[in-house]
Order: sequence, then C-alpha cells, then structure tokens
Amino acid sequence: MECTGCTIQGAYDMSNREILDAMHNPALQENGYNDVVTQVDFRLSDHPNPRKARKKNISTAISALKPTKRSPISIRRWTRGKFRHTKPHECVICGIECMNADYGDLFDEYYRDPITLEVKPFTPTAGVLPGRGRDLKGTYCPQHMMLYHNLIEWIEQEEQEDPGFFTRMAKKGVAFVPIMRTEDKPEHPLIVKWTPIFQEALKDGIQILHYKNPITKENDITMLVFDNRVLAQTAPRTNTMSNMDMAEYYRVMEQMNS
Repeated sequence: MECTGCTIQGAYDMSNREILDAMHNPALQENGYNDVVTQVDFRLSDHPNPRKARKKNISTAISALKPTKRSPISIRRWTRGKFRHTKPHECVICGIECMNADYGDLFDEYYRDPITLEVKPFTPTAGVLPGRGRDLKGTYCPQHMMLYHNLIEWIEQEEQEDPGFFTRMAKKGVAFVPIMRTEDKPEHPLIVKWTPIFQEALKDGIQILHYKNPITKENDITMLVFDNRVLAQTAPRTNTMSNMDMAEYYRVMEQMNS
C-alpha cells in the first residue's frame, strides 16, 4: 500500500499544505499545485483461479484498509488513543484532509441514506467491515473509499458464488420457490414521461407526497414538496462532488450532531 506524500518523515502529523511544502519541489508551486491527494497502489492477485484470486484480494484489501495506529511506545497512544487519525474529515489510514475531496459517485452511495437520500455520516470501523471492531471518528479519502467499495463488491460476489448457500438457508428453514408474476398494467404516457423528474427529485432529498384514494387504495395525487427545513439538512447532489459540496457535507454533519 503506498500513499504519495505520506512517505515523508512525520507526514502523518502534517496537514495537506505542510505535506506539499515538505516535498521541496519548486516546480510544484510554479505549476499551480496547491493540495495533495493520496495515490493507493493496490496490486490485484494474479492467481489463475478467479475465486482464489478474489479471496486473496479481499484479505489484502482488509489489511490495507485498517486504520493507522500509533506506536506502542508512543506517549500519545496512551494520552490520545491508539489510532493516529481521529478528526471527522481525516482519512483514518493516510491522514489526508478530506474537506475538499472529490468522491464522485461514491458520495451518493456511502454518504447518503439509501432510503431518504439525505446526507449521513460514513463511519469506518477498526475491523474494516461493517460491524467489526469499534467505530472510528475519521473517514476514508476518495482513493481508500474506492478500495473499500471494491472490497464490498468482492465480498458480495463471494457470497453469491458460495456453493453452500442453499444448504445453509435450508438449515434456517428458508426455501426458494419459483413463481409466476402477473404483468403490471401499462403506465399512462405522461407518468412515464415525468417519472425521471421525480426520481431525480427523490435523489436530491426533495419530498414526494402521495395521496391514496380511501376507497380504491390507488394513488390519486402525487406532489413535489420543497420544504426549506428538509432542504437545509440535505447536501446538493451532482454527478461529481465539487469542493463546496464536501465542505457542505461536513457542515451538515456538524449541525446534525450539535
């Protein structure tokens, strides 16, 4: 695992600005560089067996995503805790400042509630996987978040291809039965036309209200509601997160925790 800029002596206690200055390369300033990001060098397994290669990748990724700890002989370990990076907007691995980071589509997947799509805190764990180990106070930088995303996908693939899946489900009393579903009635053309608009509104956290007919139980009225109280707790969504978007995320988190 390699992080560009993190191999400088003492870099783990430095800000992005201090790491950039410590590179001692005048060309960086002359070409307008004003920040530093990590570069994660993760080498995929080249084992010829795909399943064994995936298992190796999972094991390596878990090791690479474990939070950085202080030295056992460090006084700070006993006064500030064993984990080195504990600020909410610091990567728990490399310590990079993530306030102005660009997470792209990963923001919508890991920093939003999957149901309401309102912003939520992403909480890495000491054991990397959800529910393993204590919750950490920091986050992952975009590069380590991408590795975490790949790890989750590998684990899901492993579970889907597990040959003992049906046997374990049978022991739990779960059976899978084939059925035939009836075809849904075709939607009205105007509903088909405007559905993407409502989907985008839902992704942005805009409320959608449905009024059902008390007799037929069918939906009669659908409304978009722009509630300022709700919008104040919702970060704007774009295809690629801008600097202001990520800063807005941490501002919302502070308001929610206050």
